[in-house]
Amino acid sequence: MRFYSRAFLLLLSASSCAFMGTLSTAHAEETNTFTRLELSASGTTEAAPDQLIATFRAEARNKNAATAQQAVNALVQKMTELTGKNDAIQLAVTGYDVSETHPDKETAFWTATQQLTLKAQNGNALLPLAGQFQANGLILERLDWSISDDKRQALFLDAEKDAIADLKKQADTVAASLGLHVVRFANVTISENPILRPMPVMMAMARSADAVAPSSTAQTQHVRANAHASLLLAP
Repeated sequence: MRFYSRAFLLLLSASSCAFMGTLSTAHAEETNTFTRLELSASGTTEAAPDQLIATFRAEARNKNAATAQQAVNALVQKMTELTGKNDAIQLAVTGYDVSETHPDKETAFWTATQQLTLKAQNGNALLPLAGQFQANGLILERLDWSISDDKRQALFLDAEKDAIADLKKQADTVAASLGLHVVRFANVTISENPILRPMPVMMAMARSADAVAPSSTAQTQHVRANAHASLLLAP
């Protein structure tokens, strides 16, 4: 009985190997009948920006580090209180830095800086306040429009659909030109093109209490999705 059992197991093992070998051969033959095609496509959607962002730098210099820091702290506190009166504007205070400079043949001095960022849904609320920031001695480093994260995600989904539709159209066109048909998409990858933003521009510091507020025009922005696919064609 032990002999027959071993023989049966050997027979079963041999049959399994033969079956797997047949499957491998069949898979290889099936794969060889396919034509692999690589395609790329893109989809773009556009919309008006829904938020304006202004980045400021509060800065003070003094031969004494503590004095420079106290000047920046007082200026930031004043601007924080001023912004708090407007519920339509968000203020973020970040990036505190203190450094010492040793100019040639001159007395060394300390520079204290801190970054303040204003964000609002429209320029009517933010631009007048930006003018007040400038009038109080803050440096406007950057002012530009952008699309909020929630809106960008919705736009990207639409761009993604356009990219996929373009892929399918290309696949059908190429397959028909070759006298083949699309069997299936073997792999698809999608990525978003980063939106190019303008380079930061240093803007002059305004000291007058009657300083004119800066201007900014909201221009249409684009969100783009790139798609790449590997697909199989067959007769």
